[in-house]
Amino acid sequence: MTLEQLTELTEDPKNFLNRCKHYEQRIKLKQKQIQHYRDLEYSVTATIKEASAYTRTVSSKIENCSTAIIVMEEDIQKEIEQIKRDRLLIQEAINLLDNEDLRQILEARYIYEMKWEEIALLLEHSYRWTLRLHGKALKNISQKAKEAILSHIPVSYDL
Repeated sequence: MTLEQLTELTEDPKNFLNRCKHYEQRIKLKQKQIQHYRDLEYSVTATIKEASAYTRTVSSKIENCSTAIIVMEEDIQKEIEQIKRDRLLIQEAINLLDNEDLRQILEARYIYEMKWEEIALLLEHSYRWTLRLHGKALKNISQKAKEAILSHIPVSYDL
């Protein structure tokens, strides 16, 4: 992890661990747009069959929809690659923790995107205890990031 990433983890661990969520939400929106364009393509091709005199205009609409779909699919692929990189970074941050229970809570929540109820069942804890452990895990990961930052910064003594 870079010094900048460790600082971000120290200042706001929850936001740092949630970094994939934003990409996933954008991907879902783009997938909806792609479906919209596909629906337009299908409605346009149905029109082609009905009126062959307007084929040129209709085919340009199909081309525009197809081009938009291709561009969005490329964007989605780039965002998927970013999610992969961020998931590795999140895992690296979680691995800073020594406590296995705390690591499991953070992995379940931020890597596997499980709900709190599912995590509580998995770890055989109550819902409230799971939330408390999550808070403890966030504090611990922030502290470990601070320690990592301090170990990276050389100390010089001026006499």
